[in-house]
Formats: sequence, structure tokens, C-alpha cells
Amino acid sequence: MAHPAEELRRMTIAEFDAFTDGLLDDREFELVNGELAMMVNPTETHEQIAGNIGAPLKLAMDRRGCRTYQGGMRVQRDHDSTARDKYLPDLLVRCGARENRTYVTDPIVIVEVLSPSTIDHDRGTKLPFYKDLPSVAHIVSAYSDQMRVEHYSRTQDGWRLDVLTRPEQSLALDAVEFAIDLSQIYFDLAF
Repeated sequence: MAHPAEELRRMTIAEFDAFTDGLLDDREFELVNGELAMMVNPTETHEQIAGNIGAPLKLAMDRRGCRTYQGGMRVQRDHDSTARDKYLPDLLVRCGARENRTYVTDPIVIVEVLSPSTIDHDRGTKLPFYKDLPSVAHIVSAYSDQMRVEHYSRTQDGWRLDVLTRPEQSLALDAVEFAIDLSQIYFDLAF
């Protein structure tokens, strides 16, 4: 008689946090529908784009009393430790009182730098998660293999998508009063 396959055990956020707290190396993970997903090491191009956006964004947000986190702060839906998703965006902005946690639940801006190897995960799994967070006003996907930025901005009717592909075009994050030209985002990179 055949026996049904045992269902793969899924982690909660509390179990994921215990796992990552116990790591003795610098590997990074996300929790995707309760399953561990190891992050790949970023390329130099990926880091250049993240830095080109992150440095001026941080300076602008510091002046507004908001905080910018580059690659080190995870996002989860709420403080419920039984949830099953916890992501690590390349950049995020949050405003409000400091909570001194290892994660945020209320980012206003999310930035992901897309690589050919991660694009399906970033656009297929993470994007709907970010769109579902009520605090998020802007989601930016900056491609690392071409000059292309996809900017999702929340409107009263849902989400609007603007695709930027020319150096003179400007990415405007109205909710935090910040703008940056693609020539700055892709500074020192050639495609």
C-alpha cells in the first residue's frame, strides 16, 4: 500500500528569526510562504545601482525625519510571528517612531534591483506582497542588465506603472518628495 508523501514542514516567522539569529556566517535568507530561500550574492553592478539610489535617498530622508535602510532590514506584513513571508529588499524607506526591531511592517518606499537570476522571484512573489502592504506608496524595480526602472505608485484606484528607460527621465517618489534621474541611478554603468 502506498503512503502519501509527508508534507514539507513550513516555518513561521518566529522559527525563521530563531534560525537566522543562530547563523554563524553572513548568508542571507528570506522566508517565502514558510520556506527558506537563500539570497544570492549581489554583483558589483547590483551594488552600484543600489548605492546610486540609496545615498541621495538617505540624505533626503534624513532631512525629512525618515530612515532609509539599504539591504539590511527585512519586511513582514505585521507583528504576527505565525505569518509565513519575510523579505529583504535592497532599499526601503520608513517614517514614524523608531521601533528598534530587526524588521519593519510599514515601509513607504521599496526598491529592488533586479538581476536576470532573481527577476521571477522579485516580480512574481515579492511584488504582490509589497503591493498588499497598506503603508507602501512606491515600489521601484531597477534592472541591473539594462537602463530600465519600473515604478509602481499607489493611486486611489490601485497601482499605476511607469516604465522609465531614458537617462533624462526622472523617478519621482511623491510620497516622500524625492526625485532622481535615471542618469544618476545608472551612473558609472554602461549597457
